[in-house]
Amino acid sequence: MISHVSMQMVAATAASNQFFETSVAILNFIGVGCSIVVAQYLGAGNREVTRKAIHLSITLNLLLGFITFLAIWFFGRPLLEVMNTPETILDMAYDYFHIIGICLIFEAVAIILASCLRVYGYSQAPMYVSLIMNIVTVLGNVLVLHGLFGFPQMGLHGVALSTLLGRMVGVALLFYLLFFGIKVKLEWRMFFQFHKGILKQILKIGLPSAGENLSWTAQMLVMLAFVGKMGEDALAAHNIYLQLSYMLMLFALAIGIGNEILVGHLVGASRFNDAYKRTFKSLRTGMLVTFAVVVVFYFARHFIVGRFTDDPVIMNLLLPLFLLSILLEVGRTQNIVMVNALRATGDAKFPFYAALVFMWGLAIPVGYFFGFVLEMGLIGIWIGFLCDEWVRGLVNAWRWKSRRWETKRLNIEQTV
Repeated sequence: MISHVSMQMVAATAASNQFFETSVAILNFIGVGCSIVVAQYLGAGNREVTRKAIHLSITLNLLLGFITFLAIWFFGRPLLEVMNTPETILDMAYDYFHIIGICLIFEAVAIILASCLRVYGYSQAPMYVSLIMNIVTVLGNVLVLHGLFGFPQMGLHGVALSTLLGRMVGVALLFYLLFFGIKVKLEWRMFFQFHKGILKQILKIGLPSAGENLSWTAQMLVMLAFVGKMGEDALAAHNIYLQLSYMLMLFALAIGIGNEILVGHLVGASRFNDAYKRTFKSLRTGMLVTFAVVVVFYFARHFIVGRFTDDPVIMNLLLPLFLLSILLEVGRTQNIVMVNALRATGDAKFPFYAALVFMWGLAIPVGYFFGFVLEMGLIGIWIGFLCDEWVRGLVNAWRWKSRRWETKRLNIEQTV
């Protein structure tokens, strides 16, 4: 939508959106830990501990979200400068960035609420809430970008405000669904109670998961800095395709999260063989679905690119990426499914170590080599991503095949 108004705006959102994703990765570690703790305790039939874990996680993430917002509010401009944001769009980028930072307070709570709804078996609820949230955001964008119905044309400032409004609506709906829809008992005093045993279990899963997510987003920031050196056109093309890749990733994420919930319940009930077989079934389904979707995207590439831009330079940068994604997204699907399964068992450290080795030892050097040394430009950067996803996915699949994760189940028989 922004691309039809100004490609400068698209470039201005690139670094801000990447930092936003980095911040969400930080916030997500409590959500991951909470969902797996809740899943395993539900599998073991202990609902009292699940309630304590939910309340504690909401409090912790709310505090973390507020701290992250403050960091962006006070240090947003220097961060954008570090990311080689062109001087011509720096003011515009900061105006957008510091408002987007407020969204993190609401995003922090939404992450926990959505995770818990999925674990309780209401996986469609967060999807519908996300749809409503996006509709609110898109309608807001239309009003402020084009000045309809008397609204002023506010540019990126208005886009950031409509994004904030969408997040506020989303978190309100998720809170209602969890505590009044499926009727998880809400006790306000629990938000102020500290449970050391539960926190320890959440962090056991959450911290390595956060490390992996942060490694991924830090890798993306480094690659973004590389792209920034290629100029505004490459930055705009990279940002557009990044949004498309997130769309392609949704199918893998949906299957990965669904499998994670099932594995968490099965491992909590000590049904290891069922968890083992279930994951490989999910992997096959995920890779086939992703392949089919990416092939459709490839054949529709000219139509899709035309919806974002008519700039021939940016179009020429974007089109080759569609062919590359046929391989990239299938490998990414393998990685997502296997990482989520390992986390669900409690074996969260292995994917973290694999991420450190292959993101920084493979993706970034390969991306730099192809992008700058061989002068392949933007597609060279994405070749680096491809190599990481496939090699790391195969290593994580080997870990699952070894069944060493069976020893990582949480000690849910202990008194918490």
